[in-house]
Amino acid sequence: MIICFSAAASTFTGVALLVVGIITVRRADRLAQIPYAAIPLIFGMQQLVEGYLWTVLPTQSQTTDIIATIYLFFSHVLWPIFVPLAVLLIEPLKARRKLLLLPMTAGAAASIYFLTALVTEPVSALIEGKHIVYHLPHRHDAFVLTLYIIGTCLTPLLSSYKSIRLFGFVIVIALIVTRLAYMHWFASVWCFFAAMMSAIVFLHFSRQSSPDDQAYSRSL
Repeated sequence: MIICFSAAASTFTGVALLVVGIITVRRADRLAQIPYAAIPLIFGMQQLVEGYLWTVLPTQSQTTDIIATIYLFFSHVLWPIFVPLAVLLIEPLKARRKLLLLPMTAGAAASIYFLTALVTEPVSALIEGKHIVYHLPHRHDAFVLTLYIIGTCLTPLLSSYKSIRLFGFVIVIALIVTRLAYMHWFASVWCFFAAMMSAIVFLHFSRQSSPDDQAYSRSL
C-alpha cells in the first residue's frame, strides 16, 4: 500500500481537520455535544504537531523529544479517555450509557498507564522507512493495547447513533489496515488514518441525528 507520509501530508490533513472541526463545533447545539464535535479539531492539532515534528526530526535535538512527547500525549493519553467520554456525554439512552461505562473504564486505565510511562520513561522519535517511529518504553504491550482499543474503538460501536457507529467502524478498519501493513509505525500511521476518518464526525451534525428507533423502543 503506497501512501504519502510526510510533513506536507500531516500539515495539510491537520489544516483540513481544523476547518472541519470548527464547523462541527459551531454546529453543536448543546454543551454535551462539544467534546464529540471537537474530535476532528483535536486530530487536526495532533497532525500539525506531527507535521512540525517531521521538519525538526533530522536535527535530533531536545526540541524533537518535546514535540514527540506532545504527540504521544495526544495519541496515547488523550484519545483512550476522550473518545469514550465524548460518546457517553451525547448518548441519550440510559441502558447504553451504563454499557458505555465499561469501555470508558478500560480506556481510562490505558490512558493512566501511558501517562505514567510518558512521565517516567524517555521518549524518542525518528524517521525510518519514510515514516515516523515513536519509542515509549512500557511493559504489558498487548494487554494495554487491548484496553486502548476497547476504549477508542468499542465505545463508538456501542452508541445508539448510526453516525457514531460508522465512525467506530472506520477507525477499526484503519486499525486493521495499520496492523497488517504498517505495524512497525503503528502510533503514527493509525493516528494519521484515524485523523482522516474523524471527518465522519461531521455527519452527526450535518442533519438532525436521533438514536435508532428500535434501540429507543427497547429502552422504554
